[in-house]
Amino acid sequence: MKLALALAASLAVTAAQGQARPQLPAEQAAAHTAAAYLGDWKPGLLADLTATAPDFVVKPGESVQAAIDKVPAEGAKRWVIHIQPGTYRGPVCIKDKAPLALVGSALDASAVVLVDNRFAGKPKGENEPAHPCWPELGKASIGTSGSTSMLVQSNDVQLISLTVANDAMDGVRRGEAYPPGVGESGGAQAVALTLMGDRIQLEGVRLLGHQDTLYAKRAKADQTARQLIRHSLIAGDVDFIFGNAVLVIEHSTVLTRANRRTPGHGGIILAPSTAPNVAQGFLITHSRLIGEPGIAEGATSLGRAWDAGVKAGTWQAGSSPNGLAIVRDSEIGAHIGPWSASTSRRAFDAASNRLFEFNNRP
Repeated sequence: MKLALALAASLAVTAAQGQARPQLPAEQAAAHTAAAYLGDWKPGLLADLTATAPDFVVKPGESVQAAIDKVPAEGAKRWVIHIQPGTYRGPVCIKDKAPLALVGSALDASAVVLVDNRFAGKPKGENEPAHPCWPELGKASIGTSGSTSMLVQSNDVQLISLTVANDAMDGVRRGEAYPPGVGESGGAQAVALTLMGDRIQLEGVRLLGHQDTLYAKRAKADQTARQLIRHSLIAGDVDFIFGNAVLVIEHSTVLTRANRRTPGHGGIILAPSTAPNVAQGFLITHSRLIGEPGIAEGATSLGRAWDAGVKAGTWQAGSSPNGLAIVRDSEIGAHIGPWSASTSRRAFDAASNRLFEFNNRP
């Protein structure tokens, strides 16, 4: 908390000068590195099928979920599931399992695709579960959390060389109409991957969606959730990296997608909902932030604070969420504009917001 307050105070002058993308002083940037965020977790070697035979192999036409269900609930051994090239449709749930690795194609992450087409506004029966990992009973629609194609609610999970996608809005991207009652203003949230655990590694993956592609969160507010994504692609258009976990993205590509929204609009990339007493949130480092053709220069917001559960005008410093994100040592495309007002409509102000850059380049 003291560090966060110091950061805000040191940037108050910058905010007063009207800079919408404040830069973090070098001495403070030293606290925002991958090693600092991961703490005592030293990510180990990724599952290597050339050295160890997989426990299960999933072939096209078979169920990824069925293989996951065979993994026990606890133990020190890392279980390895090899998924052969193909497209596997349907929700996937990894919950309360022993250390586990899902391994796709080392040659091409696009060869193995885990995909579903659920979206927040999709109707459901009140007693119908929204997702195997997230029931949402008593509600008439799937909801954002229930829309996820894959939900990982376990620690020590590795996803390697595969694609996780939500293609619910792909038709809109091609020029088709939104489903009834859904549009740019709501209901189109469609999560590809939700991470709700600690010591989760993604290596060489592709995460594809539109609004809310990657949900990086804590299972409970007081539980540690460190998540590391390397050498990967994350693609979406609005708030497509969001949540309250400690998330490190490095040596990766963050792609803003075009054509779903009003022509020229680029959307919003980051939406952290970090608790006010937590000094680590989202860190993007040594990566590329690029946009597809058709997005106007400066039209994409680098991000906004997600004031989760806070209504407009009711945000309180020190008690309400105050999302923290650092983008550093990265390549920033011309489509990137300033940080935006929070979800509860408090204006971006470096004296209160915790959204910073350091040492980026065009």
